[in-house]
Amino acid sequence: MERVNQTLDDPVMLEIFWERCISIVDEAADTLVRAAFSTVARESNDFGCAVCDGDGVGIGYTTRGTPRMSIILPRTIRAILEKIPPASLQDGDVLFTNDPWYGSGHLPDFYVTMPIFRRGKIVGYAGASSHVADVGGTVSTGARQVYEEGICFPPVKLFRAGAPDATIFSIIEKNVRVSDQVLGDLNALIASCRTSSTEIVKLMDETGVDDLRPISQALNARTEKVFRRAIEAIPDGTYSSSIQTDGFDGPVKLQCAITVLGSAIDIDCAGTSPQVSPGGINVVYNYTYSAFVYVLKCVLDPHTPYNEGITRPVTVTVPPGTVLNAQFPAPVFARNQTAHYIPAMAMDALSRAIPERVMAACGAPTNRTMFVGARGHGGRPFSFMMISSGGMGACAGKDGYSSTPFPSNSGAPPVEVIESVVPLTIRRKALRTDSGGAGEFRGGLGVELVVENSSGQTMQVSSRMDRVDNPPRGLAGGGEGGLAGIWMDDAAFPPKGRGELAAGHCMRIHSPGGGGYGPPSRRDAEKLAADLREGLVSADSAATHYGSKRS
Repeated sequence: MERVNQTLDDPVMLEIFWERCISIVDEAADTLVRAAFSTVARESNDFGCAVCDGDGVGIGYTTRGTPRMSIILPRTIRAILEKIPPASLQDGDVLFTNDPWYGSGHLPDFYVTMPIFRRGKIVGYAGASSHVADVGGTVSTGARQVYEEGICFPPVKLFRAGAPDATIFSIIEKNVRVSDQVLGDLNALIASCRTSSTEIVKLMDETGVDDLRPISQALNARTEKVFRRAIEAIPDGTYSSSIQTDGFDGPVKLQCAITVLGSAIDIDCAGTSPQVSPGGINVVYNYTYSAFVYVLKCVLDPHTPYNEGITRPVTVTVPPGTVLNAQFPAPVFARNQTAHYIPAMAMDALSRAIPERVMAACGAPTNRTMFVGARGHGGRPFSFMMISSGGMGACAGKDGYSSTPFPSNSGAPPVEVIESVVPLTIRRKALRTDSGGAGEFRGGLGVELVVENSSGQTMQVSSRMDRVDNPPRGLAGGGEGGLAGIWMDDAAFPPKGRGELAAGHCMRIHSPGGGGYGPPSRRDAEKLAADLREGLVSADSAATHYGSKRS
């Protein structure tokens, strides 16, 4: 305990211990990426890693991967421990779930945690999560209930005292299309947790710290203090916004009122549309909560490492049964097609108070198109998710980045990697001229992607796309970003639908552009000239949107 008190009393030592924890979790993330079988984790960064103290409170989070997964991890671990109590755990146990209402909201996200034992006592928990290549089901956004979307595991013991439960592994193997990838990724998650567990024990042995909880409490308290100070800089008041999404069979309304009072923020989503069926665009509370926390972190305190102290000044209230707090057994497979609107809505609301701190709407949700088939006649099956990122919104003083994933951080693998692992040929991948919203600061551009079926036989295609009817908004007089779209050859394909792609035929996918910031008439002439030279803006668009500054 003396060594713990020394660490707590010395802010430098506390910072060093925290940075060591973060470094350990980043090493665990590297383990996951190196061991992963699918490109979703290995190339697209769709994963999260964290280490918690003995109460399940987060102490270290990876700086890589997808933020919402890491934010949710400690909540998921604590929920798992309510079903499988710590008193029932042994050294070598591994716990697992992919229940959407425990994790980040849909079945393809696997969550793994293990108790960290030191000298016969649980001192913490290592956690890792990742999107996997397949969970069975229809691979479609059109389900009426979650039962249609694939296999679901409540919290279970995947390993007992170091011995795997062969039954669970065999159930997974028999219910997914690409069992080698899915089981490979599951083992990568286990390896990631073991890395965290081993290194945390080494750190505690080295420093003489026997209990992580006092350090966790100190770190969370300090982070809370910093975050409350950032909130106090916002004028008190209630700032509201609503946004319309494409929905499934029709538009869906999202609404929030952000109330700032002193050092606390309350977010109320009353007025949001009811959950829908059919259509897997519903969002569970965990995901909605993490999306609001993440955008507040980005806007108010982008530099302090994340921990749960940030969540303490923030409350998020979402009426049950709405599309942002869907109740079981709602379909949720494509929940990102709704949840990725939340940052744009929150920043639009906050623009009334702190316009210089927020950005225009991004070209999100990210387009995700599933290709499912076989490698030639009688060949091995494959299931591949093609990600096509839109442009980021512009902000005060800066153009938006083109083809950059936000808020998910899940980008597309390089073309060479895609073509080496699945029978798809990328015929074109290019920025879409004029897709960035016009403004004093221009929105980032979306992408045109042309994908050919080179497998020699018909494959299944399932699309998850939004922003076909509702473009990303600009801010402070900036223009809208370009719309998304998807076609099979030259025929329109349903944005949230499925079909068959014959051998030798192509899908053409357009990701949306980001909104612009500020009146286009104020754009610097040299910047506009550079846009024209680089093909980011056409001459016709320059004349239409920027008037006399055309050159």
